[in-house]
Amino acid sequence: MKAIPHLHDLFGPLPDEVRQSVYHAATLRRLAEGEPVYFQGDAATEMYQVVSGSVRICNYSYEGKEFELSRLRSGDCFGEMGLIDGLTRASHAIAAEATELRVRGQHAFQQLYERHPEISQRLNQLLCSRLRMLYGFSEESCALSLRQRLARTLYRLAYNQGARDAQGRWIIGVSHESLSRNLVASRQSISKELKFLERDGDLTLRYGEICIEDLGQ
Repeated sequence: MKAIPHLHDLFGPLPDEVRQSVYHAATLRRLAEGEPVYFQGDAATEMYQVVSGSVRICNYSYEGKEFELSRLRSGDCFGEMGLIDGLTRASHAIAAEATELRVRGQHAFQQLYERHPEISQRLNQLLCSRLRMLYGFSEESCALSLRQRLARTLYRLAYNQGARDAQGRWIIGVSHESLSRNLVASRQSISKELKFLERDGDLTLRYGEICIEDLGQ
């Protein structure tokens, strides 16, 4: 398993001059924890890039249970699909903590899109990467047990967001509740499976953190 660079960053890999034009066209918006960026069904009039903090992309079941589709962090972009296809928002976007966003309106995005062909090329790459990832998730949900899906999720988090401690182990700051939303499972089931993985020596549970002992490197 390897990290996918710039998986949600539309602008990071662009040439410097294009990236500066993109940043110049943006305004900054600050959100408090729990404040919505948009709701499912809203008209798509803006796209966003996380400067600091994080944004939870989520939906809800008919019973009101939240399931988290992704957690976006510094550099990650979102909201561009609605500017391209003109459809309403397919999910909710909620600030998971105090967050700052770069915001581009539809008109500004369209001007940049037409002026810089590098943006459309990069967008095609980004959407292909996301589609490949979704195919993988679909396969996992059909073929793997909850424990196996949890282990893969933790490994992905460690590769993409983890930090190394003094012993070279990977530390993830993630709650049981967040994992339960991500995997559409009860918090109790997640806690039970984490205990099994800890007993087998794959990880160590700490307060507010999970320590991954080995990533197979």
